[in-house]
Parts: sequence; structure tokens; C-alpha cells
Amino acid sequence: MKINLKETCGNNIVTRNDGEKIRKLIQQNWEKDDKFVIDFDNLKIASVSFIDEAFGKLIDEHSISELRDKLGFQNMQDYDRELLRDIVRSRSRQKQLAKV
Repeated sequence: MKINLKETCGNNIVTRNDGEKIRKLIQQNWEKDDKFVIDFDNLKIASVSFIDEAFGKLIDEHSISELRDKLGFQNMQDYDRELLRDIVRSRSRQKQLAKV
């Protein structure tokens, strides 16, 4: 399944509510689709809230390896890619600490 952020969210790519639309779309189709390609369409998101809500919260339900296998990102600005990595690492650490 391909998800184009511009087509799905328009200019609403900042808040947690905006990110929730993307996360719910992924969750609703998780079992049906082998792979999700998230097309950032060269938009600069630069919003921790949006990226954490859309992708970071998926760590609560899935492992990092599952996310790597299932999610692909294209046309993503370098800053947003680094932000995504930081958020996923942080969420993963929180998940590990909660198990201890």
C-alpha cells in the first residue's frame, strides 16, 4: 500500500491529530498489506508531534524489525529521516525500560 502524505493529509502535517490519520490507516491495513510505502512527496515535516504519532507509536504494538520490514519511506527530507530515527529509538528504549 502506498500512502502519499500530501494526498492523504494535504497541508495538515504538523499535529498529533494529523499524524494519527496516518497511523490509523497503517493499523487498519496492517494484516492486509505486506508493505507500506510512505511517500513524503519531498515535504518538510519537521514536526516531532506528527512523526511520533504517525510512526513512533507503532513501536507500542510492533518491534523495530517488524517496522523495518513493513514500512518504507521515499522522497523524505534528511532532517525528517533523522527525526524519525530518533523517535523510533526513543520509543524503543521506553518500551524496553517498561519491561524491566
